Amino acid sequence: MKRLIVFFSVFFGLLNSAQALQIKHFMKTSIGVFDACEQTLIYGFFNNKDYDVKTTMSTTGVFGTLYPFSAMYHAVGTYNKDKFQPQDYFSKTKSFTHKRTKELVYENGIPQYRISTKNEKTRRDAVTLDEKYGQSADLLSVFGMLIEQVNRTGSCDFERYSFNGKRYTLSKVKTLEKEKIKTDFFAGKALKCQYYLENADGGDAGFMLSKDEPAYFWALKDSKTGAYFLARIVVENTPFGKLESVTTKIEVIK
Repeated sequence: MKRLIVFFSVFFGLLNSAQALQIKHFMKTSIGVFDACEQTLIYGFFNNKDYDVKTTMSTTGVFGTLYPFSAMYHAVGTYNKDKFQPQDYFSKTKSFTHKRTKELVYENGIPQYRISTKNEKTRRDAVTLDEKYGQSADLLSVFGMLIEQVNRTGSCDFERYSFNGKRYTLSKVKTLEKEKIKTDFFAGKALKCQYYLENADGGDAGFMLSKDEPAYFWALKDSKTGAYFLARIVVENTPFGKLESVTTKIEVIK
């Protein structure tokens, strides 16, 4: 559950790539009849030069009682409309039994090594890259590429491999239609898209988003900045029931 929630909590934070602009995003997620977690995110693109993604989340309600979990994920790098170069990806997670950190360090946009800490024990490992998947980035940076494309072209059609230091996954995104939506917090005509995530070998990515079960998301435009933000996510079938995530508030930071 945690990986699916994190992936989409960073999915459409902002952007107008011609300006320096950040949007702080507040979201909440339910699964079945239960509240599952709350997320915040700040996503920024700065003058066609630097990007920065930071998101936090924690489980709430019944899920918070049965599975207490909190996390912070952060990716930074440089970009222009033709090229993204990640510089660093870092995560910090805390569950009932473990505290972990993970860092993927890049050089010239290419992953070099991974630093992992579990309950204060640290190890550093060189990463092994597979050339057939190209110059793959961490998943947060891949979402940055998609966000830039959507705001520049208005299309979600996108396919890209990502690499977490151990394995490759494939994001496949498709534009479906423009559709009017209304949540308890936002309403309007949204861009509706379909998202699949699978392992590079074609298998499931290892959590509630099956390679055969898509997520659907609706992206609205902020009336002040014209930047797209994620208003709603739905996965119809998970082991615990329907998953739905909605944005409750955004804050524009200039």
